[in-house]
Amino acid sequence: MSTTPLCGNREAMTITRMGPILYNAAAQGNIMVFKNHKFKRPLEALLTPNKNTILHIFITTLKTGIESTEKNFVGDILNMCPSLLCQVNVKDETPLHIAARYGHANIIRVLIQQVRYGHNQDLGSGAEAIREMLRMVTKEKDTALHEAVRYNHFEVIKLLIKEDPDFSYSINDVGETPLYIAVERDFENLVLEILNTCNSPAYDGPLGRTALHAAAFRDNTVTIEAILEKIGGAITKNVDQEGWTPLHLAAYSGGWLSTKLLLEHDSEVAYIKDKKGRTALHIAAHRGNNQVMKSIIDMCPDCCELLDNRGWNALHFAVEGDRPDSTESTVELILENSSLSNLLNEKDAEGNTPLHHYSLSSGPYLKDLIDHPRVDKMAFNKNNLNAYQVALSAKLSTGKMMEIGLKFWSYSGRVLTEDEDKLKKIIQDDVKDMENKRKASRIVYMEKAAETHLVVAALITTVTFAAAITMPGGFVGTGDNPHDYEGSVVLTRNAAFKMFIITDVISLVLSCSAVVTHLLTSLLFKYSKSDETRNIFLRLAYVFILMAMGAMVLAFITGAYAVLAHSLDLAITTCVIGSCFFVIISLICGLYRKDLGLLYIVDKLKYIYS
Repeated sequence: MSTTPLCGNREAMTITRMGPILYNAAAQGNIMVFKNHKFKRPLEALLTPNKNTILHIFITTLKTGIESTEKNFVGDILNMCPSLLCQVNVKDETPLHIAARYGHANIIRVLIQQVRYGHNQDLGSGAEAIREMLRMVTKEKDTALHEAVRYNHFEVIKLLIKEDPDFSYSINDVGETPLYIAVERDFENLVLEILNTCNSPAYDGPLGRTALHAAAFRDNTVTIEAILEKIGGAITKNVDQEGWTPLHLAAYSGGWLSTKLLLEHDSEVAYIKDKKGRTALHIAAHRGNNQVMKSIIDMCPDCCELLDNRGWNALHFAVEGDRPDSTESTVELILENSSLSNLLNEKDAEGNTPLHHYSLSSGPYLKDLIDHPRVDKMAFNKNNLNAYQVALSAKLSTGKMMEIGLKFWSYSGRVLTEDEDKLKKIIQDDVKDMENKRKASRIVYMEKAAETHLVVAALITTVTFAAAITMPGGFVGTGDNPHDYEGSVVLTRNAAFKMFIITDVISLVLSCSAVVTHLLTSLLFKYSKSDETRNIFLRLAYVFILMAMGAMVLAFITGAYAVLAHSLDLAITTCVIGSCFFVIISLICGLYRKDLGLLYIVDKLKYIYS
């Protein structure tokens, strides 16, 4: 033991340590050092800073596969000090946990034998004592079996389960059972060993999932069959925190073999919705997993009638698919199935049909959808807009706009006699009208913004001018000091006051610049061919105003400090409170950037569950 004194009145902190001779002897398994050495402390008191004993050190440094030649070290040490058998380090790890983690099966046999014959008085002896040791957990609630499964040590797992087949092995701190760990890592042989030898294995996982969720995501049919046989078919209906069944995960990952197997065991899971009202078919349609869709439709065709919380059906999800390379084939799969014709014109909660959704998206051209004879091209949503009008409001490419427009006018019954060139001219005129409306809307917005900016800039100019004229601290009359001539400022040699004057002038100049920019904008915009020039000057004035506000706050802080310097606590408090302005601005900018990032992520990962 060594103690490290700390400064002041703080108590000394005790740090355990092991000398280099003993540490190296433990790492090398040199039992003679411990037999011949005269210790001032018992073996159980020889600890590293993390409370690792000589057994922890030996097992950690021992290479896998050679422990059979060194196992006598463990036995000899335990004969010398039996309490080391279950002594834990700072993570509550016993030598058994370490041996299981590194796959030292022979050492585990030695540890078990030590308990079997009662060498440890705390545990006792016999099978019950062995089970007590095997069930000890770390601070993260991991048993030795958790450790062995995590690192895929098959022999260790067989040994541990054989000694305690009745224990179900509950979840650790992150919600994992040994079975779930094995399934999630796709250790098929470990999964089968646990299921075949454990009498009642726990199958829970994190986020409310089960081992069957992990198996479905991995699309491992062998594992799925083994779990269903051991645990029972009711597990197929277990949902996680988002309401996803194993079938949802199979649909997400594209595991069509898993999908077929799960439906064969229990077809009712095809009708289970998650918290957003989505079925496995919806997930598969959005992901473009056509084989999964086909399996679900073949076995449960009427589940296509189910809608999510927004009123979307499978075709809505297919049109809005997040995989452009497979979206078209997914839509084709639905359109080719005549029994799904009711999906073609079904409206969601906003009154939008799948064709409306297609018109809003920038995805691939879905010729089969827009050409289908049963699709109502003139259907209106709740905003009284048809698909073509929705497309006009969306910023789509010219090519897609032409494709939608030609199809719309061709089927509308209004211009059937016109040739394609005339149709294109009509579409171009419609697009131009829409752009003019957008331009007019932008101009109105900029005019209103300019009025607000001008008022704020004028207010800042007034405040900073008044502050400079009144002068913090006031003026002096005549005096002996040559600098104190009549009318001079009292605080003229104060550093904080000088900073006040500088920042106040900066604020005044910036606010005046913003006012001038607004006054000149109308003149400059008059000779511009677009509103881009006006937009640039509007943004420039906005930047001037923000900088002027920042300088004005700094002027207030420095002026207040100069006046209140005699009362330091009040001056510091005023400065801290005033500085909160910049903290608030930073938070707003950070939230804005974060919001943009979240919007981007949501846009990319929309309807995807993880």
